[in-house]
Amino acid sequence: MNVSTRIKLIAAVLLVFAGSLLPVGARTLLSDPAQIMNEAYIHLVQGDQSLDAGRLEEAKALYGQAREYYQRLSREFPGYEPRIIQYRKTYCDNQIADIDNRRGGVRPAPPVPESEPAPSWSAPVAPALAPMASANASAERSVEVEFLKSRIASLEAELAEYDTLQEEIDSLSAANRLLNQELEQANRHLRSSTQDGRQEAESLRGELTARDEQIRMLQRDLESKRQLDLALNDMEAKVNELNGMVERLHEEIQALHTELDDAEVRADQADLRAQMAEEQLAAVSTAAVPAAPAVPAEPAAAAPPAPKPDRKPAKARPAARKESRPAAPPAPAPPRAAASVPPRPVPDDMSAADFVRQLLQEGENDAALATVQDVRQNAPDDMNLELIEGIALIRLQRYSEAAALLIDIAKRNPRNPEVHATLGAAMMGAGFYDEARETLLMAIRLDKNLPECHYNLAQLYAFIEPINIRQARRHYRSARDLGLAADPQLEKALNP
Repeated sequence: MNVSTRIKLIAAVLLVFAGSLLPVGARTLLSDPAQIMNEAYIHLVQGDQSLDAGRLEEAKALYGQAREYYQRLSREFPGYEPRIIQYRKTYCDNQIADIDNRRGGVRPAPPVPESEPAPSWSAPVAPALAPMASANASAERSVEVEFLKSRIASLEAELAEYDTLQEEIDSLSAANRLLNQELEQANRHLRSSTQDGRQEAESLRGELTARDEQIRMLQRDLESKRQLDLALNDMEAKVNELNGMVERLHEEIQALHTELDDAEVRADQADLRAQMAEEQLAAVSTAAVPAAPAVPAEPAAAAPPAPKPDRKPAKARPAARKESRPAAPPAPAPPRAAASVPPRPVPDDMSAADFVRQLLQEGENDAALATVQDVRQNAPDDMNLELIEGIALIRLQRYSEAAALLIDIAKRNPRNPEVHATLGAAMMGAGFYDEARETLLMAIRLDKNLPECHYNLAQLYAFIEPINIRQARRHYRSARDLGLAADPQLEKALNP
């Protein structure tokens, strides 16, 4: 027996049993069109079964009852599934005519394969069918037959996916067939049997109900398994996506490790050069001649990274990542240079940093240095005030002292571009041109929008060996684009 036949038998048994349990009074009181449609379909299926069994009178009566239900639907609910109702009324009329022909001895014409409405595994009515413009009866019948065929095909595909339950379904189908036969025999003898026969029929109905419940449980299990398979597929897709993200993160981590290794190498080199510069600065600070070394052009002594009065030194930016190597022991703090004038009191309505910047703007560099040194006694770890003190020392052309102070700040803030730019200006003024060039380039790599830094690099490339006029022009053009005033002397050197 193929899968389609088994589906038809199971659906027919369920529909017959549901129709037999419905009281007669309840059938006449049906008011919902869907319920009336289901009741009519049950009579239609029972009529088909009676016709197949050769019970012509019984089949004709059932077809007549089904047709009455469909006629009632046409009268009371004219807008409810008119195509399906018209097709099934025609089908009932044809079946009644065929029964009359058989009784009169006329051989009926062979039925069209698509004319028999195949019972569906789910509800017999398909309310989601889209209405069609044509009212042709043959087209309507073809649409419903195609729908029923597609539904049966989907059920066959679903049953084929779960071969492990096929044997149990076959056994239940065989048991249902046996129970159906026994039920038919019991119904024939029920009219003339005693109360014992009725009890036996009720027992058979109860057993059939239990088997039907088992079938429904199996169907629920199959649906649960299907949902579980879908959930597992979703989880596998998410796991694959997470694996891809993990691989990309591993690649990024490897790239960051490589970058960190390169940064550590550069930091080691910078520490070595800083130590050498500190030794040279210490030697310069103890030398007998305190004057600043001569340079071809004044190296941004009046134009460090924050020479403009309205430009505030930026706060230290956090490093991109923690150093993986152990930190070098801190260098001893350079001796603080004494100011030549007493500090100024900070107004109550201004911060100390803003007041010192105002003094630098007004050209009172000595007072600015004295004030920031006095304020730093209460805030020795304030990087902003340290940077302002370095700027004040550069304004006073005390480059060696400024460089010694700024080297310590740069060690603690290796990713701050303004600290490197200010340190480069101090080293340039102190005569450490190679170190100044490298420090200024580091500041440009961290922030390309530092006009004074570009200007100092332009001077170094224009006047200090190794001279590179092309680089000097490029940095001077960048400084001018960022708003720095023109320098006729430098322009003359760049355009001889």
